[in-house]
Amino acid sequence: MALNYTVPAIDRAVKVLELLSASPRGMSLAQLALQTRVPKSTMFRILHTLHENAVVVEDHERKLFTLGMKLLEWGNAALARIDLKTIAHPHLVKLAHETRESFYLALLDHDEVILVDHVDTPEIWKMVTRLGYRSPFHCTATGLVLTADMSPDEVAGMIDRHGLKRFTPKTITTPAKLKRRLAEVRQLGYAVVDAEYKEELCAIAVPIRDHTGKVVASLMTAIPSDRSNKDRKLVDSLIQVLKNEAAIISKRIGYTG
Repeated sequence: MALNYTVPAIDRAVKVLELLSASPRGMSLAQLALQTRVPKSTMFRILHTLHENAVVVEDHERKLFTLGMKLLEWGNAALARIDLKTIAHPHLVKLAHETRESFYLALLDHDEVILVDHVDTPEIWKMVTRLGYRSPFHCTATGLVLTADMSPDEVAGMIDRHGLKRFTPKTITTPAKLKRRLAEVRQLGYAVVDAEYKEELCAIAVPIRDHTGKVVASLMTAIPSDRSNKDRKLVDSLIQVLKNEAAIISKRIGYTG
C-alpha cells in the first residue's frame, strides 16, 4: 500500500493559489470554499495565513482575494534558474551589438508591463535604466503585444481595474479603440507605439511564445520619435529583426508553431 506523504493544509493552500491564478478578477472566500470543498472557517484561516505572508492580497471593498507580490518574488527566483531571462539575454546582446540599439525583455504582471532584462549600447539614447520598470498595458508596444491574444473578458477586466489613462494626446482612452488596436496587433504579429505613452518615444515589440503557444513575454526596442518619423525604413527593419529573433527564442522555449 502506497503511503501518502502530502500535508493536507499545504495541499489546500496550493489549490487556492491555482484557483486564484486562473481568476485575474479575484475570488471571494465563499467561492474558494465552494470550489475546494473546504469549510469556510478553514478557508478563512488559509487565506489569513497566505495574506499575512503576502502570498495573497485582499480587496476589502469587493471582498475578493488575488495573488500577491510574494509570488512574483518567488517566480523571479525560479525565472533566474530556468529561465527565460537566461535564454533570451544572449539574443538581446546580439541584437544590441548588431544594430547599435537597445533591446528589452518584458512580462505582464498584475496588469502592468514589467521590464525584466535589457541590453543597452553606450552610443544610443536609453529608454529606461533599471530593471523592474513598470508601465501601463494599453499604450505601450509591449503591453499591446502581451494582451493581444487575451479574451475580450480578460481585457475588459483589466480596463475595469485600471481604466485607460491618457498620457499623451495620442493615447488610446476608449475600449472600442483599444479593441480595434489589439485586433490589428494580433493580425500583424507586432506593435508599434509612437508617442502614445511618452511623447518622445517610439517603441516596437513582438511576442515570445512558449510551448503551448501562449504569449509569455515581449521582445522590444525603442528609439526617439524624431528618428522613427524621419526613417520609416529603420522601423520596418527593426520589426523584422525583432520578429526573427523572437521566433528563435520562442523555439528555444518549446514553441513549434
